[in-house]
Amino acid sequence: MQDLEKYKIRKHINIRSAITTIDKGAAQIALVVDEKNRMLGTVTDGDVRRGLLKGETLESPVSTVMNYDFRWVKEGCR
Repeated sequence: MQDLEKYKIRKHINIRSAITTIDKGAAQIALVVDEKNRMLGTVTDGDVRRGLLKGETLESPVSTVMNYDFRWVKEGCR
């Protein structure tokens, strides 16, 4: 299993920081978590592009572009 820590961000960080996380990770995604490490959503470069086209800026919080309707599977599921 990949180390997911490098993909985790908080919803209050700005979009610019989220892009940095997305760019560093091989999965091309950022996982938005709360202070208890619970998943809140995901952010991809496509989410960022759509947000910028709608008027968000690189300094806007990532919560304005994150995908709240995400899918997940438990470890070990096949």
